[in-house]
Amino acid sequence: MSMLTIEDLVVRVRSQDGPRTIVDGVSLDIERGEALGLVGESGSGKSITARTVLGLFPAGSQVSGRIEVDGFSVLGADRRGLTALRSRRVAMIFQDPRAHINPVHRIGDFLTEALRRHLGMDRAGAARRAVGLLADVGIPDGERRLRQYPHELSGGLLQRVMIAAAIAIEPDLILADEPTTALDVTTQSEVMAILGELRTQRGMAMLFITHDLELAAATCDRTAVMYAGRIVERQPSKSLAQQPLHPYTSGLLGSRPSIETVAHRLPVIPGRPVAAFEAGEGCAFAPRCGFALDRCHRERPPVEHRLEGEVACHRHEELTGVLAGEPIAAPTGAPVERSVDV
Repeated sequence: MSMLTIEDLVVRVRSQDGPRTIVDGVSLDIERGEALGLVGESGSGKSITARTVLGLFPAGSQVSGRIEVDGFSVLGADRRGLTALRSRRVAMIFQDPRAHINPVHRIGDFLTEALRRHLGMDRAGAARRAVGLLADVGIPDGERRLRQYPHELSGGLLQRVMIAAAIAIEPDLILADEPTTALDVTTQSEVMAILGELRTQRGMAMLFITHDLELAAATCDRTAVMYAGRIVERQPSKSLAQQPLHPYTSGLLGSRPSIETVAHRLPVIPGRPVAAFEAGEGCAFAPRCGFALDRCHRERPPVEHRLEGEVACHRHEELTGVLAGEPIAAPTGAPVERSVDV
């Protein structure tokens, strides 16, 4: 049994114009001890997908599908069941630690609250455990840090405190929502190394949300690429980086700077990303894709199994080998009718 199973998840939120779909038929799974990267541009539905695992839905939203954590049904759970899930089984690391740590409470209060409430520790025992957790995430002099307030710590240290709080309950699954976005490159590398080491030592599964395909490839066993509320590709991370199956993935890979290649101007994916409610009946990526045919604009591509992964693209068989080395060309005017020699 998978640690996390999401099947055909649909999330619709209220708006003045009626319900708007922001997650549209997402399916994924994570095994015990495995890390899955979820990559996509802002607005693709990555964060709301992660939050639904904890039963955190926008007010008035409509949610359908299946979400199970080690066999526990999230969508059918009552308040007591969700509380147990959040307090012991699943932990979340948020993008901005300053927005999720009470600024008027000391670091010690933040770290020991869950230990005392959910694990039944006394104050002294929780403090000792908190010092050990800080050491685990690379923060020395824990006794002094427990007495400090959030504003006295740098962004990198605060993110480490968030990680310490997440692993305090020894969860089976960690949801990491872009935990390194606000950090410099050196601190980012240190934080990801800590997460990787802790995950290996404790056998935790992880859903890692990021904009950075390269970071996902270096951190995660598999990577799923999300666009307009849908999963368009999923592969082992190494295979995805070397042989993308979807034009969107190829575009993301091609737009990365590289120390090995001299480029006067980085290629970009034309147009703008769209939300799920803005997508038409066909492939949501078709208006931005240089390989799109009329069919792509008319018909939504099904998810097909390919090699060790999955892809949702009408032309993925024709494009095998092409996407790995050719940047996506900007469509001009009408839908592109482009042939590919393979």
